[in-house]
Parts: sequence; structure tokens; C-alpha cells
Amino acid sequence: MGSATNRNPARRLDDASSLGGLPEFRPRLTIVVVILTLMVAVVGWRIARDTGARRVDVLAREAIGLFDAAASTASATAPPDAAEAEKRFRDLAGVPIGFPRDDVDFVPVEVRRETFANRPAASLRFRYAGEGYLLVVSARERLLGNSPVAAFPEGSFVSGERDGRSYVLWEREEGTCIVVSEVDVTRAFDLVRRLFI
Repeated sequence: MGSATNRNPARRLDDASSLGGLPEFRPRLTIVVVILTLMVAVVGWRIARDTGARRVDVLAREAIGLFDAAASTASATAPPDAAEAEKRFRDLAGVPIGFPRDDVDFVPVEVRRETFANRPAASLRFRYAGEGYLLVVSARERLLGNSPVAAFPEGSFVSGERDGRSYVLWEREEGTCIVVSEVDVTRAFDLVRRLFI
């Protein structure tokens, strides 16, 4: 009776065994594997890039909604001074951020607790040189231990315009920050750079 398998190592054919493909080189298979690996890498990179853009778009849309809601519910109370607004803002946000105390154009109007990107956040409605602004800061999640998870993969600032509102989004080690206003996006970006960075 003959056996269908060759169990004798001395009788094995030379091409029947392979150590991970090293002794036996197959150029066609190697080329196919390299091309497939590159395709998977390119598709993964595009998905990661597009996911970041979508997340930024969602954050901007939500912040603009908060800006519009804050503008429609104007408070009748006296605005707090910058030091009091900074202390209350830090307590609500859990993120250390400083407000300009000696700039006469900076007038805090209202500090509130908000929900931003399904997480607790703090918002500061303020006026600068007569123009209305909204700053929203949310403490960042630490999903991977000590390394923070970025909402967008490239760059440190994202700015744009949507529905006649401009926004500037940036991330710090402690949190995600966004400023929304009706002014031009270049003026909003300049204000963020001068006051909060």
C-alpha cells in the first residue's frame, strides 16, 4: 500500500519545503505582495486623512452652532473681569488657559459649561475691539495612555469659514480649542495667535 504523503525527509523533493520562501525566490509572487502592500498603505493613509478632515468639519459645525446659540441668548448680567472669567473658565474646562488682563479691547461677556463633541467643555463669549467671539475648550481624551489623540493629523492649526462664520481650531497638550466669529478668518487667526498662544 502506498501512502499519499511523503514522510521520509531523505526522499523529499528539493522544492517541496521552504523556509518562509527564503531558499526559493519567486519574483512574480514578490512583486504581487509588494504591490498589494503599497495599495493597502495608500488606502489606509487616505482613510486616516479623510477621517481627520471629517472630524474637523464636525467640530467646526458644532462650534458654529454654539456661537449662534450664544448670540441669540444674550445675558443681561454685568460681564466679569478677565481674572474672574479666567478662574471660572479653568474650573469648568480643566485646561489651563490665560486671558489677556491688560488689553482694554478684550471684554469677557459670559463663561458657560457646554457639551462639545460629546464631551464636557467650557465656553467663553467675549468681545474684542467691538466684535463678538466664542472660545470653546474641551479637555482631550487620553485613549492611548499618556499620548494625546489628535483630532487632525497634520499641522497645528486648522482655520476656515462656514455659513458666514470663521473658525480657528488648534490643539494643545491639554485640550482642543476653537474660536468662532463673524469676522474674516485672517483676523480671527491673528486674534488667536496674539491672545491664546
